[in-house]
Amino acid sequence: MAFFLGQRLRATRELLGMTQEQVIEQLEIRYDIIMSQQTLSTIENGKRKVDAEKELPAFAGVYGRSIDYFYETLELPTSSPSLVITKSKPTITVDLEALTHRDKLELAVELIYDVLQEN
Repeated sequence: MAFFLGQRLRATRELLGMTQEQVIEQLEIRYDIIMSQQTLSTIENGKRKVDAEKELPAFAGVYGRSIDYFYETLELPTSSPSLVITKSKPTITVDLEALTHRDKLELAVELIYDVLQEN
């Protein structure tokens, strides 16, 4: 399966523990971009392209990433293993194949830290 931008946007949002509503709110407050949840969903599912001049820099700003970050991986393997994270927060499912090695390392550090805090 080929990598697509929407997949990386969704994985990053989930990694950050943000809801679509929170992203939409930040896009409007910080960048004056009005977007419906349906529109964000179609972007994340690869059914709508992202405006490279206005929307992509705004997503990068909301997620605290560079624009290049969203293009680091060009191909993803055909299998899609995922990791389910359960904390006191709602359960979050992260598509591990859509994450960069750095994201995976940050996630592992966060999980280890949380486990150590519980003991």
